[in-house]
Amino acid sequence: MTPLVYLVRHGEVEHHRTDVNLTPRGRTQAETAGAALADLLAEGDTVLLYHSPVKRVKETADLMHASIHAALKTSGRDDRVHLHAPRQDQALCNVRFFAAPGQEPEEPSLLYARINTPAFLQDLVPAQVDFYRGFWVSADPMGYWLTHDSAGGAETVEVVLARLQGRLRGLFDPNANNAGETPSPRGRVHWIGITHSGAMRALLRAAFGDDPGEPNFCESILIEPSDQTGHVILSYRGRSAPLNIAYR
Repeated sequence: MTPLVYLVRHGEVEHHRTDVNLTPRGRTQAETAGAALADLLAEGDTVLLYHSPVKRVKETADLMHASIHAALKTSGRDDRVHLHAPRQDQALCNVRFFAAPGQEPEEPSLLYARINTPAFLQDLVPAQVDFYRGFWVSADPMGYWLTHDSAGGAETVEVVLARLQGRLRGLFDPNANNAGETPSPRGRVHWIGITHSGAMRALLRAAFGDDPGEPNFCESILIEPSDQTGHVILSYRGRSAPLNIAYR
């Protein structure tokens, strides 16, 4: 059961300076994204939703799940599509920062208040201080991360990309049971990963050779198998490119 994979950015938030909930518009965006996906589902299909750990992403997953369920129920298909509850997936994490040597990295919004204090910055090497300051004052923080060396203050683009690509390779492995509790679905598996712009842009730059900039809130990347190449194809904003991921 080769899946269709959708990588979806979380809904709108007011800022990224702490772990906040979605704005009212962000909630509507998530609900609209779920309803749009429900229109693509056929009888016997399975829908799996996964999300990174932070609040705004989990809320997006929960709202998309509720919206899909409501659309299926309205159309009388809720008992003919296997819709699974959202689950957490570390592979969908954003780039993470290192608060101190030897500590586990954390999502940038969780560290904003701590990083931007003189007491924290005084213990860092100057190159890390420059990176953190540049990141937080940039009009495009994720673009800044993509193009600047953090001097060990953040996960590299290669680390974030490898984490996401590893998950994708597992999804397209013909020996993996990607349907979770549904061992033999009759239809297609739709795997939805709600994630962050940083992870999405790292993947898009690797696929296209250039950075397309910030995805819109709840904008998605589609990744699907190609019968012609035996590899998977990534599609985004009218552009397509093969990924170095085989599925047969």
